[in-house]
Amino acid sequence: MFEKVSPLFQLFEKQYREARSLTDALGKSFRSKKALELEEKLIFVDVYLHILNKIHFKEERLKFESFSEFRILLKALKRVHHYKLVSRTFDEEKGKVAYSLYEAFLIAEKRDLYKDVFELIISRSPDIWESLYATAYGYSRGIKPLTVETATRKLIDEEVEYMHIGEKGTLESQNMRDIKEGLQVITLVENIKIAVGLNPVFTTDVHENMRQLLKVLGKWNQTSLFAQHLNYFLSENEEVSNKYLELAKRMKAKKKRLALEVTSLWNKLFPKM
Repeated sequence: MFEKVSPLFQLFEKQYREARSLTDALGKSFRSKKALELEEKLIFVDVYLHILNKIHFKEERLKFESFSEFRILLKALKRVHHYKLVSRTFDEEKGKVAYSLYEAFLIAEKRDLYKDVFELIISRSPDIWESLYATAYGYSRGIKPLTVETATRKLIDEEVEYMHIGEKGTLESQNMRDIKEGLQVITLVENIKIAVGLNPVFTTDVHENMRQLLKVLGKWNQTSLFAQHLNYFLSENEEVSNKYLELAKRMKAKKKRLALEVTSLWNKLFPKM
């Protein structure tokens, strides 16, 4: 007789199967779109293991060992994601001005980055997938809804507490990155709760505020990554035309405007969490 699989594990299994399929496809031909999809799947797996770790809190290896090989891959996929954001922002901001040197710099970086990530993907042993599945399956057995409720609530509370460190007011870059990552985890956990039939922690109004803040944080992060990348390019090239300096100056001003908008939205959301 087959053991009934919990709704929670069914969510994991779906993401797991899709992640394996994407990995197989990327091992044959690297495509950035599939790489970003795989990143999303692995983020889910990482959060899922954090939930299991809250349930089996004495098993620290759930948090660290089970995902260690995938953490290396996830870090590489995030580099692809960051490159795509930089490239997209450049396309949006360059207008009709030609930035030939920077475009060549981007193309060379893309070639090396995609090659490195492709080699990393094909070098991973299939055994790590089997081990991950066995671990998730074993520790997902017999989990009751109340246990899931307690674990997810604890994870959300920890993310909220971490985001609240420091005084209310103007946010530094690291604060904004922490808030962005925290809100993304909270949103994912809330979606997991809803998918397994549990009530979300926050109201619809708070989730709408979080959605708005995440949208602006995304714009700020994208601008920040491009500004950093452009400044790195400038530091590597002592003699560049003024158009590059003007672009860098424009990006600095845009980043500052977005940071002020993020701070305003966060100070409105802060008391509700």
